[in-house]
Amino acid sequence: MRDTAIISLVAGAASLLSHVVVDPWLRKDALARSGKTTQEDEGTSRIVRIAFLLSWLFILLTAVPDQFQIGVVEPHLVFTVLGVLLAAGGYSIRAAAMRTLGEFFTATLRMRENHRVVSEGIYRRIRHPGYLGTILFFAGSGIATANFITTLLVLAVIVPTFVLRIAVEERMLTEHLGEEYRAYQGKTWRLVPFVF
Repeated sequence: MRDTAIISLVAGAASLLSHVVVDPWLRKDALARSGKTTQEDEGTSRIVRIAFLLSWLFILLTAVPDQFQIGVVEPHLVFTVLGVLLAAGGYSIRAAAMRTLGEFFTATLRMRENHRVVSEGIYRRIRHPGYLGTILFFAGSGIATANFITTLLVLAVIVPTFVLRIAVEERMLTEHLGEEYRAYQGKTWRLVPFVF
């Protein structure tokens, strides 16, 4: 097996394990970990899960085309290192977002009894740093495979999924938190300052 194929398998396995093992540990309580959807979720949690599974599948299956050098970029070690660093940075952003939001960082879109706008820490300038971190994490995992086809497939699944999720979540938060959330929207960016 070529080393790029081994890297693909390791990147896919690490990506999967971080979300299956670390994410539940970072969530504050059973309600935050619950996969039970609400009407406000509008099916986005199911779409997110499918996007995650497809991305992991693309990353893990990179080992197959790598055998034929399809989509492999050189020097692959440089891309692997950059990808690992990007994935680690992305997951660090996601973990910081989870810690800052605490009980409000839930597996599915839902309002909590004491829900409020959180605008401190990592949420000071970006409204959805957890999603930004997740996008960077998966992009880094794709880049770590040193296969541009895999990276493009992962981004083609993950980015539109979170654009949809953000639209649904912001509709929910505006409906429930009203002017407080609209004011927060007016002074922050969704994911990337000055871009989106």
